Amino acid sequence: MLWIKHDTDANQDAKMQNVLLDYGIEGYGLYWYCLELIAGKVNKDNITFELEHDARIIARNIGSTVQKVEEMMRYFVKSGLFESSHGVITCLKIAKRLDQSMTSNPQMREIIDNFKRHDGVMMESCQSHDGVMQDKIRLDKIRLDKSRIDKRDARVTAKAVNYSVLQMNDIDLSELKRIRKQNNGKAITQRVANELAKQFSLASEAGYSIDEVFTEWETRGWKSFKSEWLKPKSDNSGLSALAKKNIKNTEGGW
Repeated sequence: MLWIKHDTDANQDAKMQNVLLDYGIEGYGLYWYCLELIAGKVNKDNITFELEHDARIIARNIGSTVQKVEEMMRYFVKSGLFESSHGVITCLKIAKRLDQSMTSNPQMREIIDNFKRHDGVMMESCQSHDGVMQDKIRLDKIRLDKSRIDKRDARVTAKAVNYSVLQMNDIDLSELKRIRKQNNGKAITQRVANELAKQFSLASEAGYSIDEVFTEWETRGWKSFKSEWLKPKSDNSGLSALAKKNIKNTEGGW
């Protein structure tokens, strides 16, 4: 979408008043910045209303810290301004603001028309779960090509995965999904999640933080991740951290 509706009295909304009280203009600006990022990605092939940018990129762009951005995003979710499900941040109420005048694309106009005609049912589904919203739109006779159906199947598969084995917060989980998708990795199944948890643990033992792992993963374009692909970190004695650990474990004989 090229633009979204922005009421001139939006700052008087009770939730936005609380944002201003707790985080000032920084929080207010972050909220609208995220809305712009989400709405800017909405088109005929993407009606998920997801925030694709991670906290590091947002923090860099607005001149804040990752910790502060994560704190404010959690606040937005808790306040009901955004939703968070399986590590994905969404703003489904944007769907209620769609207007045909926002686009000249006939397919997008048809989608907006369907939103308007079935607003009550769709938005009730939106508030319960972002994935349910997608399925409801399809059931309301919006014609979708095979690629979009494949995307739906991938989302259903992702919902069945127990991501708790990865032992990471929603922000890091969102970052993991983004990098894997960006590098053309396949959908994350439970088997993949279990293996990634094992590889992250090995990387941690070798002295790598999860942020360093993500940086290597993204910059090298890997579809997945294995700890053995990382260069060993060296301590002051010239031995890698992992090698030193192995030596310590074998002191006194095998």
